[in-house]
Amino acid sequence: MAPLRFIHAADLHLGRPFAGLSKSLPESAELFLRAGYKAWERIVATALDGNADFVTLAGDVFDNANPAVRPRVAFRDGVTKLHEAGIPVFLTLGNHDPLCDFPDALRSLPGLHLFGAEPEGREFAAHHMDRRVMIYGASFERAAVRENLVRRFHRDPRAEIAIGVVHANVSGVSGHDDYAPCSLDDLRLAGMDLWCMGHVHLGTVLSEYPLILYAGTSQGAHVNETGARGCYVITVDGPGEAAAEFVPIAPVRWEKLELDVTDLSGEEDLLDALEDECGKLAPDDEGVEAVVARIHLKGHGTGQAQALAHGTSELADMLRERLARLPIPVFAESIRDATLSTIDLNA
Repeated sequence: MAPLRFIHAADLHLGRPFAGLSKSLPESAELFLRAGYKAWERIVATALDGNADFVTLAGDVFDNANPAVRPRVAFRDGVTKLHEAGIPVFLTLGNHDPLCDFPDALRSLPGLHLFGAEPEGREFAAHHMDRRVMIYGASFERAAVRENLVRRFHRDPRAEIAIGVVHANVSGVSGHDDYAPCSLDDLRLAGMDLWCMGHVHLGTVLSEYPLILYAGTSQGAHVNETGARGCYVITVDGPGEAAAEFVPIAPVRWEKLELDVTDLSGEEDLLDALEDECGKLAPDDEGVEAVVARIHLKGHGTGQAQALAHGTSELADMLRERLARLPIPVFAESIRDATLSTIDLNA
């Protein structure tokens, strides 16, 4: 008997702009604008290529409660492709796209199972699996949900495999609003075989048994969302037997770079060192089309480091040209000068 296999993603934030880059890097504005949509297209392609049984999305599909035309069309097209391949989508909504504002035209998309504000279960008929599979979910009715939604989930005793999907902050993860707060104990007590979470933007496995994980955002949008971003392929062999594989799908990756300039003697050395270190930021993942880096210069510096940090010198222009020609281009989100004077004040 083949296992159940599905894709879990969350926090697509379709329509979300990259922080500050459209002005500082206008030549790459289209690349950054397309990145979030391409990430969603790759999630769809991962499901299609892997013959997934279904897709779960745990909130914040859109960045705004009233999304513009482009994000609405992108989401509709992805759900339609999945539906045509016989792959349903189970969607819960979060604080960025609550039920009260979710576009009416998208609520009844063929193949889309949109959960309401009260936890409910939807049965998935797995033709290759002789088990009753239930998917449970609850959406945010409004943008700020402060009550614990997880405590209202109840597993049907007839469900042989139960999957929970919710947008929530588990144990007060810092850096994220404390919406639908819950604890790991709350999740375990609900009796699900696994939980597919949204809201926290870093893909994280919180528990192996039962499997509880955050998919993380599918495309980072600022320097605090560094590293690989993507979705999870989840395989379920039976009750309590679930495994997850992370799949990086973001076309643009954010990174931070520190360079000690102490031993660099001049402008050419500085350019060479930066080009070399930025070249190392490119990952092995073939899907990455560009890297955006925040560069910190440290050590005992010279005027060249300060000129680079201001970004208006000939040196800065030369660096941009070099980084754009790398096999995977690197764009400097900013260059921060944290160097110290070469003068020994004590002496």
